[in-house]
Amino acid sequence: MTEAAADPVAIAMDYPFARPGRSYLFVDGEALALGEPSEAALEGALSQRGAAPMRERTAVLAYGANAAPSRLGRKFQAPGAVFPVLKAWLHDFDIVYACHFSSYGALPATPAPCPGTVVEIAVTYLDGGQLARMHETELTNQNYVFGRLDRITLELDGVGRLNAVHSYWTRHGFFASRGGPFALAAIAAEGRRFAEAAQESAQSHARDHLAPGRDLHDFVVENATEPALRRERSLALRLDAWPFDHPHHELLAG
Repeated sequence: MTEAAADPVAIAMDYPFARPGRSYLFVDGEALALGEPSEAALEGALSQRGAAPMRERTAVLAYGANAAPSRLGRKFQAPGAVFPVLKAWLHDFDIVYACHFSSYGALPATPAPCPGTVVEIAVTYLDGGQLARMHETELTNQNYVFGRLDRITLELDGVGRLNAVHSYWTRHGFFASRGGPFALAAIAAEGRRFAEAAQESAQSHARDHLAPGRDLHDFVVENATEPALRRERSLALRLDAWPFDHPHHELLAG
């Protein structure tokens, strides 16, 4: 069944989609186990498949759909896509809902500074062609920008620690109530300070703000199938957005 033929509400509510609770090697749509990740193991796995070595790859945060093999498979459908997806822990950030609806009707994610919180995410190591393809999927609709986050603490499974990493983040700000942004309940974190919300709950908050009394199922279907209405509602969400405010970053694209 194609995504167009599937239930749009089920797809939207499934965000941020299932991902392994471990690091893996993405190979032509499959998530292959890496065992105990190490630099030597990663280089060996890439070399075995004729893929670019780690030194020729860019580390990019994957905190939402980009950590899920099923969604990566939709983005990288051409044969030969091979890259590591490493489990990671980002300090002093959380993952919250952004102020727009995705093309399939979900409220997607974005990183948000949050002192004292450690959130469990992933990092993709992309070669030049893969990064260009990821840009096509993330930047075309002008909802995200791409850049480098500096002065951070990012622990990578089996590989060590980074103090800078590339990432996409919201252009429009965080979806928030008066109490602040809503963190994604589906993403584990320690020391979480923001209120948690599952996708259905976040959608209900958005519906109550944008279309009070509208049936939630109909609200989500409209956002998934009516681009003009989706844009209109995304614009309305931004009126109360909290801005992305990590002071140590460099904007590179978008």
